Amino acid sequence: MPKTIKLISIFAAVELVLHGIWEYTACGIFYTMEGQGFIEHQLLMIQATIGDVFIALGLFFILAFVNQRSNWFLGDWERKDYIISLLYSVLVAFYFEAHALHLGRWGYQENMPLVYGTSIALVPVIQLSLLLPLGFVLTKKIYHWKFT
Repeated sequence: MPKTIKLISIFAAVELVLHGIWEYTACGIFYTMEGQGFIEHQLLMIQATIGDVFIALGLFFILAFVNQRSNWFLGDWERKDYIISLLYSVLVAFYFEAHALHLGRWGYQENMPLVYGTSIALVPVIQLSLLLPLGFVLTKKIYHWKFT
């Protein structure tokens, strides 16, 4: 299997686990899903987790393009990698939260912290800002452990 396919597969699997854990944990604490049955709730959690994986893959491909190689994160990160990752995380989190709130897919409980001056939750911004880079770090460790 080519190295790029291995990296993408490992990265996607790592992000699936990380975001699955996060979604199921944060959902019960900070979100309201009133009117949803068990199956509807599970489908929403699965959709959110898979959506997070595609968001992560989007960042993977953006940074691979910017760095002109798919294995850029196996070495040291440059400042641009951190900046692109942070900006991407914040913008994507804001977009998807605003879109989901507008569609009524979910709401926030009173204990949900909001980004100052907005109606957007801070939790998904933190989620993407932490878990996307963590996925690269864990993928690097797994890749080195398994394939070098």
